Amino acid sequence: SDVADFDGRSALLYRFNQKSTSTVKDVISLRFRSHQAEGVLVHGEGQRGDFLTLELQRGRLILHLNLDDAKPQSTGRSSSVMLGSLLDDHHWHSVQIERFNKHVNFTVDGHTQHFRSLGQEDTLEIDYE
Repeated sequence: SDVADFDGRSALLYRFNQKSTSTVKDVISLRFRSHQAEGVLVHGEGQRGDFLTLELQRGRLILHLNLDDAKPQSTGRSSSVMLGSLLDDHHWHSVQIERFNKHVNFTVDGHTQHFRSLGQEDTLEIDYE
């Protein structure tokens, strides 16, 4: 388990072993604390338009997911789910994202939102950085 501290202008870059990765199953788990109500916690995207973004907006977490291999502006095919509230209280919060094909479980502090992502693809293809 590692702890990173960010000041709003910094980022942590993670590199996968392969140039790009295409997955049908993902599990992303993290804990965070913030006194800021806005900010991006996790973002990954691919050359074909797939992306996953986890961000704080007004103290709530929003998960954006696009599996459509096309830019969401042109297709309108990204899924967005909001969960939690008052997450900018400077306390630790747990987040888990589990995805198998289009089926997604998004959990924040033990509360789970189940949803099916939009789009025609079952895989998430993101670049290695």
